[in-house]
Formats: sequence, structure tokens, C-alpha cells
Amino acid sequence: MERGNLNLQELILWGLAAVAIALLLKTAFWPHTATAPESALQREVTKSETGPQISPIRVEILNGGGESQVAARLRKKARVLGLDVIHEGNAPSFNHLYTLVIALDGDIERARQVANVLGIPHFIQQQKEDQFSLASVSIVIGRDHRRIGLLDPAK
Repeated sequence: MERGNLNLQELILWGLAAVAIALLLKTAFWPHTATAPESALQREVTKSETGPQISPIRVEILNGGGESQVAARLRKKARVLGLDVIHEGNAPSFNHLYTLVIALDGDIERARQVANVLGIPHFIQQQKEDQFSLASVSIVIGRDHRRIGLLDPAK
């Protein structure tokens, strides 16, 4: 009887090993038709009239309302939505009543796309004097961030 159980156990192990190998081979050689989910920014760029941008939109996030940790919280949400956040910090003042997206490189279309992705109603174009700035868009978080749902979970 002992010998019969051992053979049955060996058969079960061999069967499981064969199934595991078959699954590995299937995933290795089967064409992958599933694509990664499209980010909110990719959807916004696709529906824009100018088509996709050649370079990613580099964003800086600045706390302009003075509330603690809002820039860090928006950084997390923005990255989930596909934005390339390269800097976060405080604005020169905390007197900003409204959240604003600023096109630093003169490309208002990029600012519009970022504003649409994040649900920010205000965006402007402003040439920045700093020639060495890496960000092409700046987001200044104002005191209205709760009213516009800026820090709500990603859409």
C-alpha cells in the first residue's frame, strides 16, 4: 500500500509540474494582445487638436495657499495620472486664492492639457525668465483646492 501511495503522489506532482510548464510556455510564446491602461494625460493628448507631444510634459507643483503637504499630495496624484513631476515646493507667497496652471515655456496647449487632466479651471501663458528651468508647466495650488476637488483621488 505504501508503494501505491508514493506512485500516486509522484503522478500528482508530475501532473502539477506539467501544468506549470505549460502555463509558462503559454505566457512566453503567446502574443500579448492586452495593452497597458491609458493614462488620463495620454487620453487628453490624444484628443487634443495638435496631436501627441514629442516630449513629456515636465511639471513643477508649488504650494501657493500655505496648507501643509498639498504639493506632495498633488505630486502623487499627478504621477498616477501620467504627469512627469520634476519639482515640488512652495510658491514665493501663500496669497494665491485660485489654483492655476502656468505654461512656462510658452506652449499654452500643454498647460491646457495639464489643467484638463487635473480638473483645474484656470490656466495661463507666462514666459519664465529662468533659462535653466526644466519645467514646462507650473501648477500653483491655491486656497480653492478643496472647492475644485484637486486632491480627490485620481479620476
